[in-house]
Amino acid sequence: MRNLCCLIVLLLATCAWPQSSQPVVVVAPSKQAIDSVWWAKTEVGERSGFINGASDCLTWTAHKKGFNATPEQIMDKIDKYCKTHPGSASLSVIDVWQKVIDYSKTDKATSDPGETWSNTHWYLNDEWWGQIYEPEQLGFIEGYLWCLRTQVSAPTESYTRSASFYRRKIDAFVRANPKLSKESVADTLHRFRDKDVVVAPK
Repeated sequence: MRNLCCLIVLLLATCAWPQSSQPVVVVAPSKQAIDSVWWAKTEVGERSGFINGASDCLTWTAHKKGFNATPEQIMDKIDKYCKTHPGSASLSVIDVWQKVIDYSKTDKATSDPGETWSNTHWYLNDEWWGQIYEPEQLGFIEGYLWCLRTQVSAPTESYTRSASFYRRKIDAFVRANPKLSKESVADTLHRFRDKDVVVAPK
């Protein structure tokens, strides 16, 4: 009987002891519903950033066509649709975007008729980042991460931290590395992907 009690105590102690060989599972943040309700509750700067971030990822990472409009070209249309279609509350912002897009006017990403960008990621570089405010920065990260998590079929990188975490990391990096002002925000975000070490530029 004493041996049995000792065996039980030993077994319980073994089960309670931390097992270093057990894999650690990291769960990504839950997917936020980026729908008409979210759009209505979100301030303009964050919406603008979201459009830029989603557009960047949808075009250059997900390789989907028709999402290269700037916020100035598409936000009012999305806003108007959401307000005049109360039954669209469950539609994602991207679904609404597809409904209101004018393909004849969005074949080039422009901020005004005289300026165009042919390079990857357009004008969305660290110099641009340094000129916008925190809500727009946060919106960009939200849009980019939303796209990676929902629109990229086989993502090659993982981001399991919050959008606020990446916003702070990118902002600190941009401030500390002014010589890299032409690096795209997407490439800077890539520096902080999971299980990666940030290497300071020389």
